[in-house]
Amino acid sequence: MNFRKLVFTDRVNLILFSVFLLSFFLLIGSFIMTGGIVSIDTLSNVSVSKYLAINFGGNLSEGIQFGNVVFLPATDVNATHNYDGAFNGTTYTIDVSNDSNSDVDFCIKANAGLTSSAMDVIGLSNETYSAYLMTNLTHPLLSNETPLTTSYIKAQSDIGIGNSSYWRFWLDIPSAQPAGDYNNTVSFQAVNVGNLC
Repeated sequence: MNFRKLVFTDRVNLILFSVFLLSFFLLIGSFIMTGGIVSIDTLSNVSVSKYLAINFGGNLSEGIQFGNVVFLPATDVNATHNYDGAFNGTTYTIDVSNDSNSDVDFCIKANAGLTSSAMDVIGLSNETYSAYLMTNLTHPLLSNETPLTTSYIKAQSDIGIGNSSYWRFWLDIPSAQPAGDYNNTVSFQAVNVGNLC
């Protein structure tokens, strides 16, 4: 037997055995270490929109009533619930629900002046309102009254979640106004703070 051939064959066998052994450990190692060393990242994202939730107080949801007016002209006729709350406060309220996730601004408008079935109209500038963050004998103030319009206008700003907006309404009736029952529709809108009506 040739000694050189034997050494060469042993070396080749040793190299082949080493490659086999290394391949075996790498193969087994890849199965064992796969779960422990692999890491994948992904982005998690959400957009939360502003959500407004408001409720009419009971008296406001029943409508704004000015009662029966006998003598004309009549100036600053109080709506029936302007002063019937605690400390003579108003019970016309709009509440920002705790379900809301944003403070709100309130807007107001009317569809037309108060109109009778005979189509007589009390001009819309004669129907006024005032709104405030609290109520008592003086607030909301008559001196801050604003005439209704047929377009939404901002009436009160930045009412917080869980808080209420307090409203009073007044009516001026001219001396020559024909007798009758007069109606219109007053609409309220809540918008995100700072947004237009």
